[in-house]
Amino acid sequence: MAFRSYSAILASLLLSSLIAAPAAAVCKSPKNICKHIDECLQRTSDPNNKAAEQITEGVRTRNGRIVWTGAEACARDLGRKRQWDDWTRQCSDVEYVSIAKVEMEIGKTYCDRYSQ
Repeated sequence: MAFRSYSAILASLLLSSLIAAPAAAVCKSPKNICKHIDECLQRTSDPNNKAAEQITEGVRTRNGRIVWTGAEACARDLGRKRQWDDWTRQCSDVEYVSIAKVEMEIGKTYCDRYSQ
């Protein structure tokens, strides 16, 4: 239980720093990315959906390019490609992994706390 609390605090600090940092230095919209990744991960009932597998694999291997590829494919499937492009301006591979990891470990509730 203490580990879960520690993880939640660490994740909160990480996402808070991404949100509070100057826009030129970090992702433009980590809140939206977090919610989008949650939605992509929830679409596991679709047998043609490989995005969730890519996102999970990217987090496991700490490869932001794989996370981005899965989330972008999901954005295309959901008809949100333009929004996705806007949300991900100036994001680094490390940020994709960090945001996806926070969402996977703490969940959608955390993303919702930071909704606009």
